[in-house]
Amino acid sequence: MKSLFVAIACCLSVVGLPARAQGQQQSDVAKQILNTPAPESFAVYGLATKPAVVKDKSVQGGRALRVAIPAASDQPWTVGLTSSVNQPIKKGDKLVIAVWVRASTLPEGAASARIAGIQLGLSKEPYTPVFKGEAEATGEWKMVHASGVADRDYAAGALNISLQLATAKQVFDIGPILLLDLNK
Repeated sequence: MKSLFVAIACCLSVVGLPARAQGQQQSDVAKQILNTPAPESFAVYGLATKPAVVKDKSVQGGRALRVAIPAASDQPWTVGLTSSVNQPIKKGDKLVIAVWVRASTLPEGAASARIAGIQLGLSKEPYTPVFKGEAEATGEWKMVHASGVADRDYAAGALNISLQLATAKQVFDIGPILLLDLNK
């Protein structure tokens, strides 16, 4: 659990909000997490077989979901994963999605693998995003993030985090994904 708090502190510093400067204790920081960050809890869509969870001591939590993308698509959302938001969100909440990721197999001739969308959006049609970002993964573990502000109140379960991955033939290892509410 301590490594999770280290990851949260790193995430907060990445977005310019040092955890210690906010005067928070580790138990208070845990209250900011609005989803289940463990890789085995993610739902993957667009693949014929369910991806495996792999052990890796070099990522926070020691586990990652290995997602093999069979081919590029002009619709990168055809293969992706989601993490349900299990806490309510209030209008004006400052939110950060932090994702531990690496590309264990890069696209041929490329130095990185593109994640077309790191998104917080409706969990049902029309899947409207609250905010969205993009990221690049390399062969090394790194934390990528997207941030935004809630445009209205949302009930628990109304939103999910999604990653849009079908940008090339490549393999992503997805470690913990955290949705943090910086207002808590």
